[in-house]
Amino acid sequence: MKMIDSACGARLYTEGRELVNFGGACYLGLSDIPELQEAARAAAKYGAIAPVPRHYGFSVAPVEEAENAARAFFNTESAIYFPTGYLFGLVALHGLASRIDMVYTDSNAHYCLKDGIAASGKPAVEFDHLDADDLRRKMNMTLKPKQVPAVVTDGMFATFGDIAPLDEYSRILAPYDGFLIVDESHSFGVIGPNGRGAVEKYGLSRERVLAGGSLSKAFCAFGGIAVGSSELIDALSVWPPIRGSSAGMSAAAAMSAAAMQYAKAHPELLTRLRKLVGELKLGLSGLGISVKQTESPVVAFTLESRERMLALQRFLNVNGIYVLFSEYIGAGADGVIRCAVFADHTEDDVRLLLTMIARFLKG
Repeated sequence: MKMIDSACGARLYTEGRELVNFGGACYLGLSDIPELQEAARAAAKYGAIAPVPRHYGFSVAPVEEAENAARAFFNTESAIYFPTGYLFGLVALHGLASRIDMVYTDSNAHYCLKDGIAASGKPAVEFDHLDADDLRRKMNMTLKPKQVPAVVTDGMFATFGDIAPLDEYSRILAPYDGFLIVDESHSFGVIGPNGRGAVEKYGLSRERVLAGGSLSKAFCAFGGIAVGSSELIDALSVWPPIRGSSAGMSAAAAMSAAAMQYAKAHPELLTRLRKLVGELKLGLSGLGISVKQTESPVVAFTLESRERMLALQRFLNVNGIYVLFSEYIGAGADGVIRCAVFADHTEDDVRLLLTMIARFLKG
C-alpha cells in the first residue's frame, strides 16, 4: 500500500515521486483550491461534526449552506445534505417506498442502489445494462395493473463512463406515473450543459425524478446530496437514513458548499475539461483504441488481455503516469484501463499520456 503525500488532482506525490495522475474522479480539479481549504476551517467554529439530527429542530450553518448551494447549482426547488454519498440508495428508496410497488434496476447499478433496494423490501427486477428495450420487456412481463414502478440507475457509470439513456427510461415510465431514481455521483458537475448531471443532459422534469449521490467526485468535497422537487425532498427527511444519522462533518458540508459555489462561478472549468477529454479520446482513437464517444471525463479501454493491460499500467507508472487498472462494477473478468481527465490537467499531460501509450503499443 503506497501512501499519498498530496492532494489527488492532476498531480500526486507518493513515496517521493511526482506522478501525472489520471486515476480517481477529481473531474473539476478542485482538490487543492484555496476556497476549499478555507472552508474546512468551519470545524474550528462548529466542531468536527453536527451531532444533533435535524429532526430535533437543529442544524448548523455549513449544512444549510451546502443545501442552498446545491439548490443554486442544480437549479432545483429543494436539496438535502447527508453524511456520505453512499447513503443515497437508502435515502431514495426509503423515501419513495410508500409510492412505488416495483423496482427495475440496471444490472451494473452501483452497490449503494442495490443495497437501498434490498433494504426497501420492494420486489426488484434487473434489466440489461443501458438497455431500454429490455427494461420495457421486463416491465411488461412483471408489472401488474395499477402498480407504480421506479427505475433505478446510475447517471454516469463509474468504470466506462457510460451515460444512462434517461430520456428513454422516462418515456417508458410515463404511462405508469413512475419514478426515476438516479445516482449522479459521477455525473454531477460534468454531464449536461451546465454540469447538473444526466437528468439535465436529457432535459427531464424533476417532478418525478430524484437525483443524488456523492460530492467527492467532480466537486472534490465530501458528503451526499439529493436534489429535486420540494415534495420529493421533503419525503426523504423523515426516514431512517436521515433520522438515524447526524448531518455529517461541519467541515465537509462547508467544503461542499464552497465547491458547488466555485463550480457555478467558474463554468470555464467544464469547458476546459471537455476540450481535454475530446483530445484524449481523439488521440486514443487514432491509436486504434476504442473508447466511448461521449462528454464523460472517464476514458476507459481494454487491450487484448489482462496481462497486457497490467503491463501498460506498469509501463506508464515507470514513466511518471498513474492510470487505474480497474476491476470495478462492469469491468468484466479481465478488467479495464480507466483514465480520468481532470480540469487541472494540461494539454501537455494529455499529450504525454498518448505518447507513452503509443510507445508501449509499438513495443
